[in-house]
Amino acid sequence: MGGVGTLEYQDTFARWLNIIEARFSIQIDAIRHSALRSALQNYAATIGCSLESLEARARASTLTPDQWTMILHLATNHETRFYRSPAALEQIVAIAKSMRVPRILSVGCSSGEEPYSIAMELLKAGLCAFRIHGTDISSLCIETASAGAYLKHPAVTERAAAAIDAKHMRFHAWVRDLVSFEQHNILQDRPIQFPKPSIVITQNMLIYYRPETRFEILRRLAGLLDAGGYLITGPAETLSWTSAGLTRHPHPNLTVFQRPADV
Repeated sequence: MGGVGTLEYQDTFARWLNIIEARFSIQIDAIRHSALRSALQNYAATIGCSLESLEARARASTLTPDQWTMILHLATNHETRFYRSPAALEQIVAIAKSMRVPRILSVGCSSGEEPYSIAMELLKAGLCAFRIHGTDISSLCIETASAGAYLKHPAVTERAAAAIDAKHMRFHAWVRDLVSFEQHNILQDRPIQFPKPSIVITQNMLIYYRPETRFEILRRLAGLLDAGGYLITGPAETLSWTSAGLTRHPHPNLTVFQRPADV
């Protein structure tokens, strides 16, 4: 009986993978299956369900938008930290110095550490006329990012943030005014509320999508760019993408494309 139950449980989770991937057009890496299975089971228990009865509610269309929001949040990896990619920050600052008012879009920004890291580096470089906009598919992450409150980090100085208590800090209001956030699924037709960015950066988001979907996302991101703008991704996320109309700039740790200035 134990073996049969385990098999049924695995089948239930396999069906959940299909439900999530079909609903949100994401691809969940096998390395995350165990953690997601536990997270879904725990979440189901908090609302008085088993994994099986939660599935039944999903198929009967009786889950609420907030419940779907939580399921999506559990399914996507929100691992992030301040200064996670020094190479990307250095590249963005170098590009931004050549622009009058750089407009930077961070797609898949998770809970906001990347956009705030960019802001701090631009300020450190003496740039103060810029705008940064972060988007993420998880509304829970966007709530955290918009609040601008985090555990203290040694790279975040008092110039940028003030202590809330012994362990927490919050970015000053004038810094938060330079950085905005929006819940957004890049595969939706609703446009991002940040037109004509001069730099678009996305890292560690494309890995959640099937190759054909990944290429469609890259096409959409490239189409958002202002003339002469740059698209920056992780080093292995676009290896087989044919970037029609964009120029690829060599970089040892990133993939950098530029849209022609005369578009």
